[in-house]
Amino acid sequence: MEESKRIRSLKKRLIKELPFFPNNKKTLTDLESQSLNGILIHYLHWKTRLVPARRRRIQIAPEVTSDKRWRRLKEDINALLHKIRNEEDVFPYLSKRAHYYGYTPAQRIKDGEVDSWEDKDQILNTKGFHHFHLNMNVQSTGLSERTDDVLFAYVTRENFHAIGIFDHSVFDSADSNGNMNDERSRMWRLHEKHAMLGMEPGTAYISHPIATSGHPIYIVRMADFYANIIRATTILSGT
Repeated sequence: MEESKRIRSLKKRLIKELPFFPNNKKTLTDLESQSLNGILIHYLHWKTRLVPARRRRIQIAPEVTSDKRWRRLKEDINALLHKIRNEEDVFPYLSKRAHYYGYTPAQRIKDGEVDSWEDKDQILNTKGFHHFHLNMNVQSTGLSERTDDVLFAYVTRENFHAIGIFDHSVFDSADSNGNMNDERSRMWRLHEKHAMLGMEPGTAYISHPIATSGHPIYIVRMADFYANIIRATTILSGT
C-alpha cells in the first residue's frame, strides 16, 4: 500500500532530526525505504537516550555519597543536580553517542562492520540507567568536557534518582568466561537491588526486556501503537 503524502512528510521530518551515521546518502536512502513503524522505532529509541529539561525531584542513593570519589566529585554532582531541579538543559552532560549515534543501518551490523550496540545504549536499554559526565565546562561543540567518572541515574518525567558513581570501565563487557570487572559487577548489583525492591525472596521477574534488535520492547510496541493511530487518522482525513 502506497504511503500517503502526510506520512511521507512525517517520515521526512523524523529522519531529518534523527542523527544517523555514516551521515551519507546511502544511510539516508536506507532510512527512507523503511516503514513508518521502523522510523518511529529508531526515532523514539534515540529520544529515550536524551533527558529533556524538566523540573525533577532529586533522590540520592547512599551508594553515591559513600563512594570514595564523592568528596572529589560532589561539587560537580551538586551542580548537575541543581540544573535538574531547576529545569535547566543537561544535554551537554550526556554521552556523545546519545547526541550523534542515533541510527546506523542494520546491514553494517550483519556485515560485521560495527557492533550491534553501536547505535544503542546497552546499559540504558537493559538496566534503565542514564549516565552523565561530571565536568560543568561546556565546550564549543555543545558538549561538556568528557570525564572518566560518570553519574548513573534512573530518570523519569518527575524524578531523578542518582544511583552510583562509576568510571568508564563499567561499559566494558564480560570476558569470554563471563567474568565482569569490578565496576560492571557493582553496577549489576545496584541494578538488582533496585529492580527487586519490595519483592519477595525468590520472585522471578523480567527487567527491561529487549527485542532481538536490542530495542526495548516497550519502544517497539509504542511505535506500532503510534503508527496505527497515524494511519487511521490519515485515512479518516483523506490525506
